[in-house]
Amino acid sequence: MPVLLQSRSLRFALFIVSLLSITFLLDVGGSKSYVSNRLQSNPLASASFPPDPVSIALDGKWKEDLKNVDNFNYVYEQKLEDCQSGEGPCKKNQDRVILLAWSQFSNTIRGSMQGENVWCDAMMDAIHALGYSMLLAKDTPHVYELWRRHHASVQLIIWEDQGAKHACLHNSTCVYAPPGLDLPVPPPNSTHLNVPIWKVFNTHWWNGSSRPLGSPFTLSPEPYDHWPERRNNAKGNFYVGYSLERTCLKAPFTPHAQRPRQAYVYAKQLNYFLEPQYILSNPPGVGETPLNDTFYANLARTDNITWLGQFKGDGMPEGVPPIPPPGISQVQQMDRPSFQRVMGQSRVLLGIGRPHLSPTPYEALCLGVPFINPVDNWNREDPEDRDKWDAQQDGLLYTGVGEPYVYHVRKGDRDGLKRAVRKAMETPIERFIPPHMKMSALLDRMKVLLETDWRPTAKVQMEVTKYVLDG
Repeated sequence: MPVLLQSRSLRFALFIVSLLSITFLLDVGGSKSYVSNRLQSNPLASASFPPDPVSIALDGKWKEDLKNVDNFNYVYEQKLEDCQSGEGPCKKNQDRVILLAWSQFSNTIRGSMQGENVWCDAMMDAIHALGYSMLLAKDTPHVYELWRRHHASVQLIIWEDQGAKHACLHNSTCVYAPPGLDLPVPPPNSTHLNVPIWKVFNTHWWNGSSRPLGSPFTLSPEPYDHWPERRNNAKGNFYVGYSLERTCLKAPFTPHAQRPRQAYVYAKQLNYFLEPQYILSNPPGVGETPLNDTFYANLARTDNITWLGQFKGDGMPEGVPPIPPPGISQVQQMDRPSFQRVMGQSRVLLGIGRPHLSPTPYEALCLGVPFINPVDNWNREDPEDRDKWDAQQDGLLYTGVGEPYVYHVRKGDRDGLKRAVRKAMETPIERFIPPHMKMSALLDRMKVLLETDWRPTAKVQMEVTKYVLDG
């Protein structure tokens, strides 16, 4: 009997050790390929411990072959039908639909990768990892068509505050918003769509809220609640955020010692050098303009720095040649993996003032590249009061990320910029992902968004916003 007990205890202990080991790999490994390789190399472990949502989200292979809206919807509708009819497998949440009505979701599937698409890409990974079905809307009539077809299964609609959608959310033939929201929701009919007002969330990239129900029904990419009161026009928004963890961890990390003395100048457009926010908008020499300023050429000569950048020439003033300042080499247009490779081989990413709130500085940090963040406005009487600062990437400023990851430099401070460039070039960093931008954190927030009953909140917001229907 004692031998039997000892044997059971030993087996139990080995089980616990195995469980903890797998959990450790999933949580700490930090690399999608490392986790998936470990699971694939051990079929028994893969069967006993199926991938958790974080591993699923970091994999990203689920949408590799879904490159257009029709194909995407066909695959999901077929699986949804099989699930609901009992003819196929039905995983947790698969019978519930998230209707992706914001046009940027469709653009993401087609390959666009602007900031909004980075956000959409991460949200879709999270929704997929949590097991929900997704359907993409091409336009507003398509939203209505999908709603009529799947209204009983739709858990949430992610839309945007503009045009026909705004008209729908104030029209009694489109939205269902009876006083008090206490009545059962009728199905769509020939004259009324009956979209429940509490199932519609609006995306808003910038620091503000969307109509008609305001902040609680506005999704934000940045944690605006952490911003100072004077800048917080989005207090109370639902911070869903995004993560670059999946894509940036696929890019190789170049050890600092193997990197050339290379600095990458980040600006999508060449005319950003001519705007008031430009970090060096006050050339000191007579007759100098930002585009013939010798700052970069001088630092290239004295510090052996190669400056690279990729700039579009659209919107340049008439007669001004689309050529970057002396010392900066223009590189060809690149796809995202190529851009990550070039940026990851750099020792510093220099922001020049625009674009604002871009994901690129976060991507640089994840690749082990520090970012120089231009500060455009500050309190001249108390220049160290960061609550009064306005920067290119306020998300990094107001969440407290500083050196050696981010160097905040005031506009016009040429000596300060030189010091920051030199220090960043010589101070290596490892990969850095802010905790709130980990995929695990995004999944936690997405789970709250998708699992909450928002009807009571909508009832309050209808009173707060004095919401009325137009007819």
